Amino acid sequence: MFPDRIVSSPVLLRTFLTSDAPRVRMLAGDARVAEPTGVVPHPYGDHVAEGWIASHEHTRTTGAEFVYAITRHEDGVLVGAIALRPMANEHENLGYWVGHPYWGHGYATAAAQALVALAFSWLDCNVLTASHLARNAASGRVMEKCGFSVIRRGTRPHRGALEDYVVCGITAEAWQQWIEHGAAGDRRDATASSPASRS
Repeated sequence: MFPDRIVSSPVLLRTFLTSDAPRVRMLAGDARVAEPTGVVPHPYGDHVAEGWIASHEHTRTTGAEFVYAITRHEDGVLVGAIALRPMANEHENLGYWVGHPYWGHGYATAAAQALVALAFSWLDCNVLTASHLARNAASGRVMEKCGFSVIRRGTRPHRGALEDYVVCGITAEAWQQWIEHGAAGDRRDATASSPASRS
């Protein structure tokens, strides 16, 4: 089982709480956040956040998906969400969103690097993938900062229109090489804690 808390400065990843629902609704309800994603609904209904958070226990227990709140390590403010799917689906292995006020602070990169590191350490997987709209250059830069490279490009339906998209990926071997030779200052060391060791 994946840990329930992961520290990867400047973020701390933790499991979601029911009390996070209003904050999730506020951040994910922003069209600038929801529109580029393939999974965040828009408009964002009144009880969508509660249902989404309630679903995490089942997906976590079955190992289908591990969803974390991205919070600022310094003060615990929730800024976004990230999910890891050990078995890739139509949305690949890794997906995330960050609230608009917190773009450009490195939170998505730190969170993604932490989950990639733990996935290759804890899970029996040899490759991880993520996808983004071709026009979403910021998401592409996050992938680059995690050592991902482009696997393929294509077109798919997105919110009623056809959109160009990019699938990026990295193998366990390439990740290790990236850490040893190419990460430089981009890599952040991640530490995890289980419920028993939570402070």
